[in-house]
Amino acid sequence: MKFDASTFSFLLALVGSTSGWVAWWINKRQQIIQKAVKDAEKALNEKRDFNHLVNNQLDISKNIAFGFDQLEHQLDDIDNELRELKAYLIGNQKHS
Repeated sequence: MKFDASTFSFLLALVGSTSGWVAWWINKRQQIIQKAVKDAEKALNEKRDFNHLVNNQLDISKNIAFGFDQLEHQLDDIDNELRELKAYLIGNQKHS
């Protein structure tokens, strides 16, 4: 078998370009995967932050409602005490 330099050169160039293309393709695929992971993490973080804000707003609303309930109970107690004082004062005026 005779050594043919042009065929050998062609095969060497083909192997080199194919391996270069495979290396480029693997690198490109890795970049795409890394970008997808980064985008997914960003979306997850944004969703988590939004859920924290929603939960904080719900907690604030519950606490405000609880505060108003407590205030309403206190006002009812004050109203009852004022009625008792009024009844006491009216009763004392009748006896005087």
